[in-house]
Amino acid sequence: MDESQSLLFDDPDSTLGRRALNVVQANAESVTRFDLDYFAGYQSMKALTYTSSIPMIANLVAKQGFEDFECVFGHSGIVSREAAAILAFQNVARERLSHAFIGVKGSRDEDRQAVRQTIYRRVADGEVRFFVVKDSIAHAKIYLLEGDGKRRVIVGSANLSEQAFSGRQAETLVVFDDDETAWNHYLAQYKAVRDAATSRLPLSEAPPESEGARIEQTPALIEAQSEEDGATLYVPAEPTGESGYSVPEITVRMEAIKPAFRRGLADLRPDRSGRLHIKPRVVKQIAQIVRSREAEAGPNTYLSRQNATFVLCDEPMRLEADPQHVRSDVHQWLAFFANYENGFVGDVPRLQRDYFAFMCWFYMAPLMCDLRNAALRTNAFSFDQPLFAVLYGSSNCGKTSLVEALMASMFAYPRIVDSQDFTPGKLRALQQAYKRFPVVFDDVTRDRFNRYADEIIKDETIPYAEYPCFALSMNADARSFKPEIVKRCLMIYTRTALPGDNTKARRRLQRSVAQIRERMSTALYRTYLGRATALLDAIRSTAEGASPSAEPGEADAIDALKLSSTVLCELIDEHLPPGTSRPDWCAPMTLASYQERAFERPRLFLANLLGADRHDAARRPPEGCWTLSGNRIVVSVSAIEFSRTRADIPDWLLDDAASSAGQIALDRKLTEDFLNAKIRAPRRWPWQR
Repeated sequence: MDESQSLLFDDPDSTLGRRALNVVQANAESVTRFDLDYFAGYQSMKALTYTSSIPMIANLVAKQGFEDFECVFGHSGIVSREAAAILAFQNVARERLSHAFIGVKGSRDEDRQAVRQTIYRRVADGEVRFFVVKDSIAHAKIYLLEGDGKRRVIVGSANLSEQAFSGRQAETLVVFDDDETAWNHYLAQYKAVRDAATSRLPLSEAPPESEGARIEQTPALIEAQSEEDGATLYVPAEPTGESGYSVPEITVRMEAIKPAFRRGLADLRPDRSGRLHIKPRVVKQIAQIVRSREAEAGPNTYLSRQNATFVLCDEPMRLEADPQHVRSDVHQWLAFFANYENGFVGDVPRLQRDYFAFMCWFYMAPLMCDLRNAALRTNAFSFDQPLFAVLYGSSNCGKTSLVEALMASMFAYPRIVDSQDFTPGKLRALQQAYKRFPVVFDDVTRDRFNRYADEIIKDETIPYAEYPCFALSMNADARSFKPEIVKRCLMIYTRTALPGDNTKARRRLQRSVAQIRERMSTALYRTYLGRATALLDAIRSTAEGASPSAEPGEADAIDALKLSSTVLCELIDEHLPPGTSRPDWCAPMTLASYQERAFERPRLFLANLLGADRHDAARRPPEGCWTLSGNRIVVSVSAIEFSRTRADIPDWLLDDAASSAGQIALDRKLTEDFLNAKIRAPRRWPWQR
């Protein structure tokens, strides 16, 4: 390590040791408006930036006359603490840079061609160099300019992009001219990042079309192939309580190739210092995996509405369907739900009805943003348009097969997002990229849900006109969720499942589900989507035509589950086999009924807790008993049970001001309303006193 790197790291023997944060003491001399002349008159430029725009780089390289240009790309939000994500980001950055210069600006085609040729030639000659981070160290934005005996340092919040330097967004820039202290400090910081934490980014004027053919060009994998013994990739530990915000387009692109890297690195583990050693043979394995997946790869995932037309992954979605195909789909769904009667143990009719409720919500998901936007415009209550649904309960209860069958019936193929991406930053990226396409997370762990769910589900600020719903499946019990989460989601809980030892029934069910999915088309859903859209448009038109003095229109209070289940039941009625009737589980329903059921367990818990046999007339009841004190119900609990008991009671019923160690106070009136019952001290006969 050279002297410059020691400014960043306390450990002189390791470029990746414990980092030190430095402070530059400075005085402000003046404030002026920025323009590109700040980059003019220099022969050399070095840039460290999160993100950049290709037109900005093209302008600097081809028009500003730099004899030497160097840029380091990095983004702490994109590069997560996972080797597969780091490699995926490097690959996407290389691909985007190679392709993007094709669209540089110019007054004529000849001008654009000249700019491209200049950039590629200078890269080939080594006069222009690009680097990409291989860990998450690149947080700063530093621009170093030098030439004709002058030196300029520009630092601040602005990335190397036209948008950032346009003045259209709030940015901070600080300039040091011919300041030796500033130059030495920021040059050392730049070199430390470039030399210790980046890979050289190759640039190809005509990159191969095949993803498998270019996978070896991932910068870190180039290093692994160039050395006989491979190369080392640094994988930092995951910080607790933090989540990154990533660029949506790059996040979605990463999702397409990250599984291949993960499979290729499956047998490798970082050492105690966080170093993951990649040998040349591993590179070949990753490339083979990517090539084998290319034929199966689906298109970029999104669903958008343009007037009366839906666009699915760049292709118009035809809403008309052959009635014979719709009838076939109805038959497949009837067979699918009938499977739950073959070996499942528990309340099967309730399971079927609950799963049909989830189906109705999921089918309505692409239209939920329209309902929600209309409600927010009129300040209507938005909990009637839940963006999240949680499908949870015992294992072996068919959650995953249900979700996969639904997605296949809607879009012809299931698309499940990695549960590790259930973070606030990744969901924001998916909201923008997926538009109306539902985002599904399968088998989310309780720890990950508890860590991020509050921030994600309670966030009401969505800056897009089109955004998706989110469906989560979990193995969890009924006491796993806070009341503020429950009231914002469609909660579907079941304990009805296949017994774990019933291998024969499980295999029979798997074969049946596979056969049903093979026969299922998208005809039913496309017909449903056309009807539901037309119905919503009609309701909206009626509401917009109402006079300003009229009461809020029906569109302000649309029950999404009622509308969806009504449309779906009508379609099923129309396409039932002759002589058959609609099953009991297939019936219109309301969201209010399912929101009420979400609190079944808290009601049962409170009813048992406040049973007559637990009342005690003493001022301080013994442990496990309760008493009345004016408008309060006071429950005595042990210190061990205090937190657990309190968590099982909806928070709006609690009177925290009157609670203390050893007792929990409840608001009597709110508790009576919640239980729909009066709470009175039971009458005691003389011999019981």
